[in-house]
Amino acid sequence: MCTALSIKTADNKVFFGRNMDLAYNFNQRVLIMPPNYQYQDKVTGNVVINHKAIIGMGTVIDNHATFAEAMNKDGLACAGLNFGGYAYFEKESVEGKLNIAPYDLIQWALSNYTTVAEVKEAIKEIELVDAPINSETPVATLHWMLSDKSGESIVVEKTVEGIKVYDNPVGVMTNNPTFDWHLTNLNEYLFLSPVHHKKSVWSNKELHSLGIGSGTLGIPGDFASVSRFVRIAFIRANIPSINSDNEAVSQFFNMLDYVKMVRGGAMTEEGVEDLTIYSSCMDLDHGIYFYRTYDNSRINVIDIRKENVETTDIISFPYLTEQDYNFQN
Repeated sequence: MCTALSIKTADNKVFFGRNMDLAYNFNQRVLIMPPNYQYQDKVTGNVVINHKAIIGMGTVIDNHATFAEAMNKDGLACAGLNFGGYAYFEKESVEGKLNIAPYDLIQWALSNYTTVAEVKEAIKEIELVDAPINSETPVATLHWMLSDKSGESIVVEKTVEGIKVYDNPVGVMTNNPTFDWHLTNLNEYLFLSPVHHKKSVWSNKELHSLGIGSGTLGIPGDFASVSRFVRIAFIRANIPSINSDNEAVSQFFNMLDYVKMVRGGAMTEEGVEDLTIYSSCMDLDHGIYFYRTYDNSRINVIDIRKENVETTDIISFPYLTEQDYNFQN
């Protein structure tokens, strides 16, 4: 389970990120993939050369780097979220298509393209193939949200019906079912409002007993993906004007907290706690990656502009989980 989000400031700067909801860690850390980094395509066996500097949260398995979410130097960003029960990937390569593994879709998009519009066109030429990195690592069931510096956003899903690309007018995404279903389901919540209802529509009496927030009565409060989609879409639709980068980062993480999964709230079928192991936010204009972890609420910051990306090796940073404190006396 996960939640992805994009927001825009008053001066049209875009911030993009996500909650990573998992019952386990995947040896994650912030990675920078430099231009000219090379890796083997697990579908074709060919060597792939990266073309743009990419920063995001990822892992390296058998010398193969993959990202959970990332952005490139041009401000194009992508996040992969669980799509269990719906995702379908081809068992064999499809002739006439550019065949790639699902876990390489983020690198493919961010290595080659600058805008969502470019990706939307290029998606027509690819196919996603069920080719695991190794025998111990099955292919994750994913779908993807992409955003760019213009604020344009799309969702990419591959089901048994093929690859579908949806325009994303609400700027959010969670998990299953399919994205078009989520958009239709929002029509069930047209009554929601941040404005307090002062009087009952039935009796015209004052509603003091309900207190502030009565306009949100009926909003789903559980951890299910359908409910998280409604909550984060509602908050984003009513976001006030954001007037600085610092305000954007603060607002972004607080919005993600609204759909955060906490220990004790949800269990997997195996009886393991599912929780938000980290939350991330990316400044698409400046190439700055922010994240905080479940056990360390401090916001950690990595600026791709401060790194020498002339190397051909992956640059990685420690994943910080131990809580630190600001002692004021």
